[in-house]
Amino acid sequence: MRLQRLVASSLLVALSFGFLSGCVKKDTPVVQKTLKANLVFYSLFDEEGVYQPLIQQYSAQHPNVTITYRKFTDPVQYMNVIINELAEGGGPDIFAAPNYWFLRNVKKLTPMPTTTFSPQQFDQTFVSVAKNDMVLPDPADGQSKVYGIPLTVDTLALYYNKAAYNDAIPAQGRPATTWDGIKDDVFKLSKTDNSFERFAVAGIAMGRSDNISRAADILYMLMLQYGTQFYNGNYSQTAFINQQVTTPTGLLINPAAEALRLYTSFALPTNKNYSWNEYLATAASPVEELETFARGKVAMIFGYSYLYAQIKAEIADLKSKGVQTIDPNDVQISDVPQVYDPATSTQKRVAYANYYALTVARTTQHPTEAWDFLMFLSSKNSLQQYNSATHAPSSRRDMITDQLKDPIYGVFAEQSGYAESIPMYDYDLYVQIFSQAIDSVLATASPEDAMRNAAAAVDALLPATGLLPSAPKSASTQQTSK
Repeated sequence: MRLQRLVASSLLVALSFGFLSGCVKKDTPVVQKTLKANLVFYSLFDEEGVYQPLIQQYSAQHPNVTITYRKFTDPVQYMNVIINELAEGGGPDIFAAPNYWFLRNVKKLTPMPTTTFSPQQFDQTFVSVAKNDMVLPDPADGQSKVYGIPLTVDTLALYYNKAAYNDAIPAQGRPATTWDGIKDDVFKLSKTDNSFERFAVAGIAMGRSDNISRAADILYMLMLQYGTQFYNGNYSQTAFINQQVTTPTGLLINPAAEALRLYTSFALPTNKNYSWNEYLATAASPVEELETFARGKVAMIFGYSYLYAQIKAEIADLKSKGVQTIDPNDVQISDVPQVYDPATSTQKRVAYANYYALTVARTTQHPTEAWDFLMFLSSKNSLQQYNSATHAPSSRRDMITDQLKDPIYGVFAEQSGYAESIPMYDYDLYVQIFSQAIDSVLATASPEDAMRNAAAAVDALLPATGLLPSAPKSASTQQTSK
């Protein structure tokens, strides 16, 4: 999530470089602002108390700017409110939007002036996935510009029960680093019985779409790890169904189909690494596999950084009801397994990023002040305060080293450096499409056929002109690489 009138250009340069890069000369004169600006700021999940100290600091330095924060909790309602209000010519000046949303909706936004903060400076300041998601062609002139600033870049990680590993694989003590290793781990961790669930302990929550909260995201991660090219050059059509790559061992594969084959293998009883079925977690439940993990019935689950607090809360809730749970101290987090061994392979590591970035609405009457406030929020000092309050992994490169030291959340800081993402026309529809692909494999379809159907369904959504915003024919469009 998550997370988002005219002043002399010399002032903008001074403010932006001072906040973000520290490159401005100390003797740069400061011009007093006089224009009154009332900024409305919408975001998801973060309490007002997270932002209020930062808002107060900014207002003390800019008494002409008033900032009103409004928190939302329902992502669907939140985006509907924003889209409807923007369509009516109103809405917030600043709001948080999902990283996969920007490419399709760039025309709803006001870009940061390149004289304030260039795409090159953005790339030097923030992790690479943020540049790929936020630096996009401006429909007005075709030039690459910054459309959003993330305060955090979150990634999928692997949560595991330390006690389960100590019991079943004491010599290892933690998850394997490769998917082949994870398959072996799951075989050793899983304990079958004659219960309705068929497992006393399942190795990993993976393989189905109905009772795993982040099933589609896990599949996207695997697709990226296998090297899937999701779209063609202008995002007008999918490219993954006809893609062929050669593995380091010389095999010719379709990476999307291999990703789906791997994902579903954990839910097919004929496989050695079978460990998950429809009875281990209730489909569409608010807790799904989280409760199964908290009860010690599954050894590994996937989740983002905020899942840690949710697991702790679930353990406490179950204990209050007299339900047996795992020891909270046994909740550990590991970086996601890779297709190829990171210790020996030249293949890059890949984690999957899903996060919110702050942006400025096209309808704002105060774009200068709005972007100035966002630069303040994303400065290192401000993000250190934000991280202390939320434990959200930072988006800034210069904060990764310190965050790596965190015994709980350090994994997310590490993964942010090699995270990748997939822009989407409609996140919810994509979830439906790829959930259907998972279901069809479990119902005996081949991964190739399932992905072929998924590609056709996504193609039916994409506009013929693609997702890239169109620029004037005379403009020289600079497309960002994906």
